[in-house]
Amino acid sequence: MTESSAPAHHFDLVVIGAGGAGSTAAGEAIARGAKVALVERWKVGGTCLNVGCDPTKTLVRSAEIRHLARHAARFGIDVPEARTDWQAVIERVERVVDTIRGGDGDRNIRESGVALYKGHARFRSPHEIEVAGAETTVLRADKVIVATGAAQIPPPIIGLREAGFITNVEAVALPVLPRSLAIVGAGPVGVEFAQVFARLGVEVTLFAPRERILPGEDDALTPVLQAVLEREGIRVETRARVRRVEADDGARGRSKRVTAERDGEPVTARVEEVLLATGRAPVVEGLELEVAGVAHGPDGIVVDDTLQTTAPHVWAAGDVTGVAPFTHVADYQARIAEFNAMSGRPPRRADYRVVPWVTFTDPELGRVGLTERDARAAGHDVRCATVRVKDLARAITAGETDGLVKLVSDRATGQLLGGHVLAARGGELLGEIALAIRLGLPVAVLCDTIHAYPTFSDGVFWAAYELAKPDDPALDAVRGVSAPAGEVPAEV
Repeated sequence: MTESSAPAHHFDLVVIGAGGAGSTAAGEAIARGAKVALVERWKVGGTCLNVGCDPTKTLVRSAEIRHLARHAARFGIDVPEARTDWQAVIERVERVVDTIRGGDGDRNIRESGVALYKGHARFRSPHEIEVAGAETTVLRADKVIVATGAAQIPPPIIGLREAGFITNVEAVALPVLPRSLAIVGAGPVGVEFAQVFARLGVEVTLFAPRERILPGEDDALTPVLQAVLEREGIRVETRARVRRVEADDGARGRSKRVTAERDGEPVTARVEEVLLATGRAPVVEGLELEVAGVAHGPDGIVVDDTLQTTAPHVWAAGDVTGVAPFTHVADYQARIAEFNAMSGRPPRRADYRVVPWVTFTDPELGRVGLTERDARAAGHDVRCATVRVKDLARAITAGETDGLVKLVSDRATGQLLGGHVLAARGGELLGEIALAIRLGLPVAVLCDTIHAYPTFSDGVFWAAYELAKPDDPALDAVRGVSAPAGEVPAEV
């Protein structure tokens, strides 16, 4: 059958991409009673479910258990040996992902009433989408949502392709755990994997091209996290931009030599494997968006605050928009895009002023709102308060004393502008901070709210208390009643 004679299947909505955004949009439209097609060339669930958020957090947990076992003596518990069974770890990752997916992802989608097409999609006309899979199919769509996500783009490092490398895709299912690993990039993905592999017994070198790891986070917290990583044996090389990777036939067998540059001087590491964690780019190649009148650029598909593209019948959601690379943002955008495409009601508008995110190290680094630096740049007269996690009774009882809780406020109004948490399960503390920022509340509301004792949320309470109280030195003594504010023994 020729392209021109292929029959077209008509749908109210065609969603391209079955990741976090696409699956949500398709599900919402089906619930609305629409006739929906979903196109996916890889796996239902996309990056987050299959090789991203869910499997990596499963690895984080396995690494945490081994770390706790190796240090159990400080809790009065004797664990004779904490050995990593990598195959068992990977099998658990697969079980977890399968449980979250609910079994056969393709079947689940089809049983929901969505018509699932597996293959590569491209616009053949503004309202026609060709799917090239086992056979060529043409879908005719009244409305379209593009949710094709983002993918790793290897940087121009000399010899990288020849020597070989892995990304997060391969890292969550390596056949053999390497003895040594170089990680290129010190954003959330690089930092998380650095700690995971180090805790599983791998010798890790983390190359950070900037002055510090996680450069987008608040200046007060990242040095504390870096100190934790280095204490756990991770070699952190800041201001080191990787220039070359070479295969090496040395005595250790499979080996690669990684050369970075700092201030004109070489910084090297010899490792068994190289993991790229250098960022991702929106997936638009091959979609032929121009045929549908959809504009795009290096940052992704151009959308307005209703998620509508430059084509009136096409919306986009998720990482392909380049707004924020988080599954929770993709889900948020998908619901707005589907509503605006299918409801026939006045459009909803996306608001990204309060987007929480978490780097799942141990301790976790969570953030919502403005950093102190960004708040000052925005013209606020800034007032900040920082509480050491080691001053919290819950942290002392748990033996999890690394970290800080920092709140950023406007001095004149008391309005909360940002919250930054480095603590065990720190991401769980962001909810009340995010709600307070979204509602424009003053910090006094947080410290006027009763917090359960002893919990890590005490850190939010005390930081808010510091910001809300008058500038009266006499009041400093009050805090000492409930928090040590002194040195905590390392063996606690």
